[in-house]
Amino acid sequence: MFFHRFTSQRRRTNRIRGLQGEDERIIIEQGGSGNSDHILEGVRQCIMEEQNGILSSKYEQNEILAALKKMAPTKASGPDGTSLLEINCTHIVLIPRIANSTRLVHFQPISLCSVIYKIISKTVVNRFQKVLNNCIDEAQSAFVSGRQITNNILLAYEVLNAFKQKRTKRRGFFTLKLDMSKPFNKVEWMFLREVMLKNGFFN
Repeated sequence: MFFHRFTSQRRRTNRIRGLQGEDERIIIEQGGSGNSDHILEGVRQCIMEEQNGILSSKYEQNEILAALKKMAPTKASGPDGTSLLEINCTHIVLIPRIANSTRLVHFQPISLCSVIYKIISKTVVNRFQKVLNNCIDEAQSAFVSGRQITNNILLAYEVLNAFKQKRTKRRGFFTLKLDMSKPFNKVEWMFLREVMLKNGFFN
């Protein structure tokens, strides 16, 4: 009885009854995405027909083995006994950082994919890495092989030092710091697809 009451209390505490949007309203049902045409106007095509041919070619056995060997051995393997009809099924859970919260920033999403799905996605990622240099700007320093996010610290120091050494009677400058609030946790799949189409993928 003790464990039953404990789990019941924990379930009531972690239950998500609604999420608070940017306008402070509590959202119960799933909402749609807004118009993003004005954002897509600045996206350029960076993937040409040759790159699309590489991405859409038949996968070879050595690519699948390479993806399997790169998977971290300590990661959760995923649900056992997954049928081919459930390959694309993923268990997603929002872990609350504080009790009885309704704000999205107070939740950490985690997912548990099937083993087959992980192998497929890793194989696709390995192939995408062959063309990503055409899409990612040189200023992007994080999540790119061969680049380090710590370079941003050195760059920021150099910029601020240049401002400090600046003398009067010259054109002024200013710095702007933006809080991105973990945008990689808030990507809308339809918007991501539209951006990839503008980049030239799938053409």
